[in-house]
Amino acid sequence: MRTVADSSGDWQKGRRTLARTFAVSVILTILIILTALPAPAAWAQAPFREGAAADTTRALHLLRRATYGVRPQDLAEALDLGSEAWLDRQLSPERIDDSALEERLAIFPAVEMTVSELYEAYPPPQVVRARLGDPDSLSRDEMRRMRRELGIQSPSRILFDLAGAKLVRAVDSERQLEEVMTDFWFNHFNVFFAKGPDRWLIGDYEREAIRPYVFGEFEDMLIATASHPAMLVYLDNWQSQVPDSMNPRAGQQQRARSRFQNMSAREREVVLRMRGVPEEQIARIEEAMKRQSGRERGLNENYARELLELHTLGVDGGYTQDDVIEVARAFTGWTMQLPGRGGGSRANKGMSSDGGASAGEFVFRAEWHDPGEKTVMGRSLPAGRGIEDGLDVLRMLAVHPSTARHLVTKLVQAFVADDPPQALVDELTAVFLETRGDLREVTRALFTSERFYDPANIGGKLKTPFELVASALRVTGAEFGPSRGLGEQLRALDQIPYMSSPPTGYPAESEEWASGAALLQRMNLGLAMATGGIQNVRIPGSLSRQPVDRMLADLLPGSGTAALRDVIETEMRSDFAGLEGALAELRRGAGPNELALGLALGSPEFQHR
Repeated sequence: MRTVADSSGDWQKGRRTLARTFAVSVILTILIILTALPAPAAWAQAPFREGAAADTTRALHLLRRATYGVRPQDLAEALDLGSEAWLDRQLSPERIDDSALEERLAIFPAVEMTVSELYEAYPPPQVVRARLGDPDSLSRDEMRRMRRELGIQSPSRILFDLAGAKLVRAVDSERQLEEVMTDFWFNHFNVFFAKGPDRWLIGDYEREAIRPYVFGEFEDMLIATASHPAMLVYLDNWQSQVPDSMNPRAGQQQRARSRFQNMSAREREVVLRMRGVPEEQIARIEEAMKRQSGRERGLNENYARELLELHTLGVDGGYTQDDVIEVARAFTGWTMQLPGRGGGSRANKGMSSDGGASAGEFVFRAEWHDPGEKTVMGRSLPAGRGIEDGLDVLRMLAVHPSTARHLVTKLVQAFVADDPPQALVDELTAVFLETRGDLREVTRALFTSERFYDPANIGGKLKTPFELVASALRVTGAEFGPSRGLGEQLRALDQIPYMSSPPTGYPAESEEWASGAALLQRMNLGLAMATGGIQNVRIPGSLSRQPVDRMLADLLPGSGTAALRDVIETEMRSDFAGLEGALAELRRGAGPNELALGLALGSPEFQHR
């Protein structure tokens, strides 16, 4: 069992940082009082029915880790069904009616667009310039007017819609476990929105390569992510090809390239038009040719390295640098059809090996592939097998024991404890290997293991910023629509969806989110939500008008909240003399009920899960 001092260590460090940075004694007082509350692991459970305290404890722990926030009705449902029956239902999301959610998602139009539709509606700057004619002669106001008239929006709007839809799903979906696991696996196979064409590809990536497989076979997800253009762009494999020195067809290909390059720009334009390339794309091809002039083509090891180190085996998984090179050779020729070329139909989805792929789809180019024999971790890949080289590597890695251990360690760290209990890792590794990576069964084993319910693991995880925002909206019953204010809050908390640039994604360890500045921002978030200070977010007044006891019962159902109530009532009587800055403005604009709600949302009880 964690002690009070253990669980509040991160908050104690945050308080010291705040004291140095802000020198505001009242803020420090708030945090000292709040973090002196009992550790979440020691919360007294208030049973919903006679003799059911143990059931309530288990149900609460499961819901805190497998949903984006526990509402009273969620706890009641889990107790009525039983925790395992609730979990079984969530593991088959296709059987849960979520039609109401689809209506809410309609306010984010970019979410369901094809890659070509996105490219047309939210074009890159060079395409905008081509459409506007001579933009250098236009004033800023004239450019804005012409953009509005032409219906041209910035690609940043795609991120606004994707992040907004992700938040709506987290708050309102009845398929809570599917949303939680989609976020986990996207983070595992992270791609970065701002990496070149990924602006137009990332929504399709989550929809087609992650979500369908979260309760499927890991091998299928691995192949789907490896072959998706968003990953090919993010880790640069889309340009990886056999070096000329190793390519028996290099002479023939070089002659074809030379003929095209030696044409005049007008001749190249005619050839491209005959091939159906849109006019706006011709200029991009000319620019690309200039950038590539004199640049040596060849092998790119980025994807191969991250595939082995992050996606499958782990850093200590038993591979060598020679294996990285051999894997990179196996994936030469795995590329994509660039957005802006071809049609937008999804009929060609899949692993096309010809020139018929639609925009933003996978293409295997045999002329780029290294045809020679390869050896990966002692396994020989015969020469001349083309795309099967990469597929064989993925199938081998998907069921490797090192992959099983690496993946379940990450799962346990995300859903159980920052320091993963070795016995639970061993237990889940065995399930992964026995089922050959059946993620439904691995997830079931995670949330039904007695080690998951060990008291030492209860209440010990600090919510990530996204989890915090989603849970605050969910448990308060907030009405919210497209909101730049929520985006600004997530930006201030350093977790905008789809904007983690390193391949490791956003961290799962609580200590990564517990700096002093972050703790202050979390308190600001709670007060801003409670006082209506975030655009397009409104918490029903009926919640904050309740007595503090009743309000806390709605926010933290099934938990003992007497100590938190006493702290909040003490702070409500404080005049906060000397308070400065944004927190002061929020405090002064808050009535006692709003202040109570804000302090509750900023408390350790609510911040932990």
